[in-house]
Amino acid sequence: MKTRHIIKYFSLLFIINIAYSGCGGCQINNKVKPTFESSAFVNQKPKSGKIDGFVVASCNKCNFGNFKNKKCSMAISIDKNVYEVKGHTHDHRKAHNDDGICNALRIAHVSGNIKGNNFIAEKFTLMDRPK
Repeated sequence: MKTRHIIKYFSLLFIINIAYSGCGGCQINNKVKPTFESSAFVNQKPKSGKIDGFVVASCNKCNFGNFKNKKCSMAISIDKNVYEVKGHTHDHRKAHNDDGICNALRIAHVSGNIKGNNFIAEKFTLMDRPK
């Protein structure tokens, strides 16, 4: 009787394994170099420091807790690290709106380099709500 249950058990495991297994042909290649602007969310700092993609952006003082700055300034967050943005100015009049950088975390598409605790922006675009 036990042998019969063991055979049923292994048969069931075999069928489930076949049903949920893939062909193996869809291998991930993490060494592909993008040939166009990236639409990926940047979740860790690359060794080169070159950033091109989407990041979380907000006020360095109000939302990221850098109280050393007396004024509000733009910053991005990547993997729990905060980098002050250089080379981009924000409209301080809009910063305190309900969706402004002082009151909300925003998504931005950026290109540039991280140097120390700063992000040197070549491009910086805060995303708006889709229409």
